[in-house]
Amino acid sequence: MDHIQLFRDYLVHEKRYSKNTADGYCLDLELMQKHFADSGMELAELDKDDIKDYLGAIYSEVAATSLHRKIAAIRHFYMLLKKRGIIEENPSLTLTGPKNSGLLPGALSREEMLALIEFSYGTDLKGLRDKAIIELLYSSGVRVGELVTLRMRNLDMRGHTVNVLGKGKKERLIPVTRQAVESIDSYLLKKEGGKTPDSIIFCNLKGKGLTERGVQFIIDKIARACGIYRKVTPHMLRHSFATHFLENGMNLRYLQHLLGHSNLSTTEIYTHVSIDQLKKVYSKAHPGSRNR
Repeated sequence: MDHIQLFRDYLVHEKRYSKNTADGYCLDLELMQKHFADSGMELAELDKDDIKDYLGAIYSEVAATSLHRKIAAIRHFYMLLKKRGIIEENPSLTLTGPKNSGLLPGALSREEMLALIEFSYGTDLKGLRDKAIIELLYSSGVRVGELVTLRMRNLDMRGHTVNVLGKGKKERLIPVTRQAVESIDSYLLKKEGGKTPDSIIFCNLKGKGLTERGVQFIIDKIARACGIYRKVTPHMLRHSFATHFLENGMNLRYLQHLLGHSNLSTTEIYTHVSIDQLKKVYSKAHPGSRNR
């Protein structure tokens, strides 16, 4: 089924949009479809992280007005697919415009990340679990959806690696820091049961696997306790991981693998972020700068 043609017919015949508006919306969707063509993913298969990654990849290349239009097209498109029963969940519900942090969450500063890592978590099960989650997210850059599905068999404690099942059911092996491994090990020693190879690693206090929303709640609560008075999301930790690695000279191709991006253009958004930071440092340091 040609979902874009279905969408165009809907806009013209049901919503009574002009031909030009319908064509513009459909062109935006065709460009997004082309972006995912190399990975073999169809528009109806994308989830919210796929869409956010795509918008992040084009963030610096389009004007704010164009970005607003693209987001509007995406939202209308997925609303229609949900309405027609083509998809079960609408992945575009949380999309917001470029003035909001919903598209491209800002990276935490190194000081903020240090505050999260060095927070006094306590030695009870909850404290050890929360510390392990923060350490793993920042040391590996995994998506929160990948984190909550990790099983015991995915961990290699001796090799300091985690095997992640990412987009398109593609596996990738990611190195993690010794500190993260030690935090996970401390949590698992305290955790009762659920240590077979198929067991979910991160559970709530009732022994059930954590949800993405549960991890969001944990991180936001810890951030506030650390004195970070803005909403901190799991995706921001992934963004911080990528940004800080690039600032330290990480090869873009290596970073693409670590993040599990199918297209290098998606990873390149982090080069723009690093350049923005470089400009700020340059402006402060240059002898002739008026900001001195």
